[in-house]
Amino acid sequence: MPTPNADDLSGSAAFQGLLSVGLTVLPAHTAAVRQLTADQLGVQQAEAEALAVRLRARARQRSEISELELAKLAELAGLAPTDIHDIMHRALTHGLALIEAFPELTSMDEHAKNMLIFDAIRRDEAFINALKLATTEGVAADDQASACKNACLLTFLMALFTAQIDAVKRMMACAGLVFPPLVLACAAVMLIIMVVMMTKANKEYTECIEDCLKEDGGGGED
Repeated sequence: MPTPNADDLSGSAAFQGLLSVGLTVLPAHTAAVRQLTADQLGVQQAEAEALAVRLRARARQRSEISELELAKLAELAGLAPTDIHDIMHRALTHGLALIEAFPELTSMDEHAKNMLIFDAIRRDEAFINALKLATTEGVAADDQASACKNACLLTFLMALFTAQIDAVKRMMACAGLVFPPLVLACAAVMLIIMVVMMTKANKEYTECIEDCLKEDGGGGED
């Protein structure tokens, strides 16, 4: 079979299913961290990175993830503990369906795969609207009119977009595994890395806005 193009991928029900995972996690995480300061986000990022180390170790050891670790994962993602199993199941189900529909994806080089996923995601209007909402909701109009703050916003949007590309790739990779504890650990690692990337993006955005305010002498117009 020929290598799929972005339209093939974007129109696939399996790919839409993978995007639905991001559409569940992104707004939940955004709501959970929106009011945090840069310092608080730094603490949360450190907690997420520490959990990522533990979950990766579980995957290497092929050992089961504890309910305590899953609960911490849910907390950092802004989700209810009961949502975690459902999200990981959806990620694996849709990832497997995507690989079965487009087996050529497994042999593509990383750059080509990144570009294909990027093109497919940016064609999805619902996902792009959700991404814009996550980055602009609650942002004052004068902030968007400020050149400095708008640059922060654009960088933030691209960082979240990159997190989703990475998550889709990881969901596809997890689908190729067969040992149940390893499959679950892989899905959990995918999710915590998405959380780490989004938390880091929020922290850097918050710091960027603070720098703009300092340059503006406390928040005046550019």
